[in-house]
Amino acid sequence: MNQMLKYEDCGLKNIWLANGFRYEDLDGVGRCLEIDDIDGLHRAIGHRLVNYKKRLTGAEIRFLRVEMGMSQKRLADSLGVDEQSVSLWERTKRRPAIAAERMLRLLYLERMDGTTKVAELIAQWNDTDRQEDELRRVFEDTEHGWRLAA
Repeated sequence: MNQMLKYEDCGLKNIWLANGFRYEDLDGVGRCLEIDDIDGLHRAIGHRLVNYKKRLTGAEIRFLRVEMGMSQKRLADSLGVDEQSVSLWERTKRRPAIAAERMLRLLYLERMDGTTKVAELIAQWNDTDRQEDELRRVFEDTEHGWRLAA
């Protein structure tokens, strides 16, 4: 039976690899761990995190954020919270609101699979939030129903 590897380099404590890894001796470095298709491994871990029903831990939130290539500030902006909230979620037992956690899961799926346009919509909403509310919005009745006039 092959020996399993506890894979903690991703920042999570409960990941084990049954195969797909080996140790190689490199000149001047020594024995090094080689993992086949590490990007694929991280995608598989991320998909498992976003698809299970349990609430995410701080380490899992950090893993997803890092895999998306987002800073704490950028994730906070996307979720409509402040940067300190994301930091607290990652470092302590504080949890995001369920809606924010669901949005994080959707953002991950969009980033990795391109299945949704969540980030684009959030950016649009953020831009809209910054505009003045007093702009006049004109609607017109068309053959396809009411629409915002051009």
